[in-house]
Amino acid sequence: MTIPIGIVGASGLVGGELLRLMDIHPDFRVVYAGSSGRGRDEESGPVALAEIHPHLLGSPAGELQLDPTRVSRIARTCQVVFLATPPAVSASLAPALLDAGVEVVADLSAAFRVKDPVLHKRWYPDVSRLWPSHQPVYGLPELNRDLLPGARLISVPGCLATASILALYPLSRMAGTRFSHITIDAKTGSAGSGTRLKAPGLHALRSHVVAPYAPTGHRHAAEIRECLTDHGLATTDGGLRLAMSAYGVDLIRGASVAAYVWTDDHVIPSGLTRIFRDTYQQERFVRVCDSRSGVLPMPDPKAVIGSNYCDVAPLVDTDTGRLVIISVLDTLTKGAAGQAIQACNTRFGWPEDAGLNLQPVFPA
Repeated sequence: MTIPIGIVGASGLVGGELLRLMDIHPDFRVVYAGSSGRGRDEESGPVALAEIHPHLLGSPAGELQLDPTRVSRIARTCQVVFLATPPAVSASLAPALLDAGVEVVADLSAAFRVKDPVLHKRWYPDVSRLWPSHQPVYGLPELNRDLLPGARLISVPGCLATASILALYPLSRMAGTRFSHITIDAKTGSAGSGTRLKAPGLHALRSHVVAPYAPTGHRHAAEIRECLTDHGLATTDGGLRLAMSAYGVDLIRGASVAAYVWTDDHVIPSGLTRIFRDTYQQERFVRVCDSRSGVLPMPDPKAVIGSNYCDVAPLVDTDTGRLVIISVLDTLTKGAAGQAIQACNTRFGWPEDAGLNLQPVFPA
């Protein structure tokens, strides 16, 4: 028996990726595709999803029509709803849908990611008054697997946050090792900006660039710090001294993070690799890479495109003692839609790779 689902924000890039993956999911069936910005109107009539997402042409998802968002209709027809909408829209829709009887809402915006209300207001529009009474669960199965069963509201992590957290989490298992501070150097492709075109997104300005768009004060740092602190990672100041810089690069779906970790303790490279392998040996979607040869000797977004994998490589700079951890993923899959599906699979007790058992497309 399949579960009927709805996708709000189905006209965007993340919405399109959700639809692509749902086409092969054995337990989910898309019955509603909504958008607050596009849909039926008297002049143009219904809009088929294949007109917006040409890769869905000929698929069941492509034949669905995009409708305006109506909470009452969604609640009547959908058991699970995925929100690929801006934070302010999600903050309003999620409680309305839950109150109307939807069993699970998986929100892919940043509306519920930061629990601390002071930090949330610093980085995002203040939507706390719209938050539902249901406690959001941070939807990163590798860390929060035990919290997802029974959850009604799942807050899906962002792409750079996911890559960063999976890069750094194994350090929390290095008992006795002291970390001074951490710097995250993140690079992401244009898919992370969505379809709302701004001048910097024009091809003439976006192509052939390494453009710093948040060299200081990236808002994902609060999300990363909060999650890792909850799971026991700390620096020598007693908190988690972590900074982040982000760059837009000439990619589409790829994201790459390099986490630089300073420590005065002696770390053996083979020991560091063993900790990462022990941490992720049972994880379906985290691949620890320690090869120095091959076509792509280091984690590269090109090797994960179209898949739900996150590739991670831990390194030790023996000249300085600095740890360098490289982490890559597909912005739209493990960084958004695939992650949301993996979290919902966990929530319902299904195999985590249901609908996600896809090899990367290479070369891409």
